[in-house]
Amino acid sequence: MAATPSNPIILYDIPAKTDLKAWSISMWRTRFLLNLKGLPYRTEWVSYPDIQPTFEKLGIPHTSLKRDGSGRPHYTCPAIIDPTTPEPTKLSDSTPIALYLEEAYKGVGPTVFPDGTKDAQLEFIDTVFRDAIIAIGILVTAEVPGILDPRGSEYFYRSRSAYYGKPLETVCLAGSDERKQIWEDLKRGLDAIAKVYDQNVEGKGEYFAGTDITYVDIFLAAMFMWARIPSDRDKDMGVDSVWGGIAKLDEGRWAKFMQKFEGLLQVQ
Repeated sequence: MAATPSNPIILYDIPAKTDLKAWSISMWRTRFLLNLKGLPYRTEWVSYPDIQPTFEKLGIPHTSLKRDGSGRPHYTCPAIIDPTTPEPTKLSDSTPIALYLEEAYKGVGPTVFPDGTKDAQLEFIDTVFRDAIIAIGILVTAEVPGILDPRGSEYFYRSRSAYYGKPLETVCLAGSDERKQIWEDLKRGLDAIAKVYDQNVEGKGEYFAGTDITYVDIFLAAMFMWARIPSDRDKDMGVDSVWGGIAKLDEGRWAKFMQKFEGLLQVQ
């Protein structure tokens, strides 16, 4: 039994006060894939401090172990429950979810891992994407508490301040040398991505491989959705988000890239 409109896949996501409510890079990877394949799903919204108790109660597996060396499980979104038989399938983490959906729903919608590309895509994500993802994370992190619910905001502020070793609002301040350097890191990371895309002559540099959306393309689009968090820290660039700055780079290359995802922004 596969998911149906009356018995859909359940996607667990973290809510924001933004227009789309969905905001995180990890969750957009899964949401884009569900929308691309046209799979029936519905969203259950879970605030940051409720993720672990909710997932433990539901039997959703943890994503990793906590970084503090305690060996304790670390639970993160996205997660899904797929109403398959004889037991529902419960998964967390965007890439395992993508691999599962590709296998469980073969022939449903487009494939994002065309024959012979899976290993190359996953290697590209693990290596070439690194600089750009780290840079965007630093550029947007101080703005995240402002878009979350009060409990989620407090949780994010406390945990990220501890991670950076200083109050979160002091990370990557507007006009700082740190911010200028991180923007340079981001540009270098995007240039590395563009260099690989340009090798896809068939897709005219607009797709990772071929002429259709792949998982790498979804990964990149999700990263850009994350960059849309409102920010007043780049006013010197005349933009109101990190994405606004990215969209101006390389003669609008990345803004053009995102046009193919405009029909995949549904939040069900």
